[in-house]
Amino acid sequence: MQMDDHEQQAILASVLKTAVDAIVIIDQRGIVQSVNPATERMFGFGASELIGQNVKILMPSPYHEQHDGYLDWYEETSEKKIIGIGREVIGKRKDGSTFPLHLAVSEVESGSRKLYTGILRDISDLKAVEQELKRLNATLDQRVHQQAEQLHQAETQLIEKEKFATLGRISGGIAHEIRNPLNAIKTSAYYLLNARSPSPAKHEEHLQRIDRQVTVIDSAVTALSDLARLPEPNATAVSIPDIVEAILRDKQLPRSIEVRKDFPTDLPGAWVDEKQLPIVLKNLIRNARDAMPDGGVLELAAQVDDQQVQVLVTDTGVGMTAEVVERLCEPFFSTKARGMGLGMAITMAILQKNHGTMQVDSTVGQGTRFTLSLPIGGDDR
Repeated sequence: MQMDDHEQQAILASVLKTAVDAIVIIDQRGIVQSVNPATERMFGFGASELIGQNVKILMPSPYHEQHDGYLDWYEETSEKKIIGIGREVIGKRKDGSTFPLHLAVSEVESGSRKLYTGILRDISDLKAVEQELKRLNATLDQRVHQQAEQLHQAETQLIEKEKFATLGRISGGIAHEIRNPLNAIKTSAYYLLNARSPSPAKHEEHLQRIDRQVTVIDSAVTALSDLARLPEPNATAVSIPDIVEAILRDKQLPRSIEVRKDFPTDLPGAWVDEKQLPIVLKNLIRNARDAMPDGGVLELAAQVDDQQVQVLVTDTGVGMTAEVVERLCEPFFSTKARGMGLGMAITMAILQKNHGTMQVDSTVGQGTRFTLSLPIGGDDR
C-alpha cells in the first residue's frame, strides 16, 4: 500500500525533527526556507531567526562573502562544486565562534521553484581526534628519532669500546711477539758486554742469537705491515680444484691425514685474485693439519649456492671453543705455541678485499669446518 501525501509529510517532518545532523533548506537566492531542530542546537539560532535570512549568516569570512557567487555560478554554468559532492566547510554560531562542518547539498525541484537542501554534520570531535593523532604522530616521530639517536650513540660507544678492546689485545700480541726476542737480545748483549774473555764459540753463539731474534722482530713488523697494506686484488676466474691440487702437492701432508676431495666437474671459477686466494687456502689447510697432530680426515669440497662458489675445508681435529672462534681472525691471537697469529687475520683481510665471506663451525673434540663464499667468475664480467 502506497502512502498518501499526508503520511509522507508526517514522516518527513518526523525525520527532520529527530535528525542529529543539521538540515537547512534554501532557495535559489540563498534564503533559508526551513531548518530542523538540530540546526538550532548546532548554531544557537532559533528557527525564526534563520528563516527568511540568507544562509550565509551561518558562515564566517571569506565563505560569507563568496556564497552568493557560488549560487550564481551554478545557475549560469551548472558546474557542481558542493552539490552532490560534499566537502568540509567552516560554520559560524550565533555567538561568533566557528567550528568545522561536513556539508552535503542536494538539489530539489518543488513546483516552479528550485530548492537546495544542505545536511551539515559537526566534525569538531573528528578534527580534534585528527589533531591529537597528528600530535601523537609528531611526538612518536620525535621519540623514534630520539631513540634512534640514542641507539646510534650506544652503538658508536660500543664500537669504540670494542675498538679499544681489540686494540688492547693486538697491542698485547705485538708486545708478546717483540718483547720475547728483545729479552733474548738483551741477555746476549749483556753477556757480550760483561763476560770476561768469552770464547770465540760463545761470542759467535750470542751474535747468531741476536741475529735470529732481530729477524723474528722484523718478520712480525713486516707481517703486520703487509696485513695493513694488502694490495687491491686483480680478479679473474680462478679454478678452485687447480689451486687445491697445487697446494696439496706443495704441502705434502703427513700420511696420518687422509685427504678427501669433492669438486663438481662443472664447478664455475671463483672471481678472485689468483695470487691471494691460495694464501687463504694454504692457511686453512695448514690449520687443519695442525689441528690433527695424531692424524685424521681433511675434506676439501666446493659447491655452488646462491650464485656463489662455496669452498669447504673440514677437519676432524681438536676443534675450538666459541671464544676461540670469536677471536680467530684477530691479529696476533693464536692458540699455537709458535707463530705470530696473523694467518687468519690475513685470511679474513684477503676475503674481504675479494668480496668473499667465511663461516666457521667448530666443536671441541670433533673438528672444524671453514666455509668460504666467493663470487662466481664469468665471461660477462
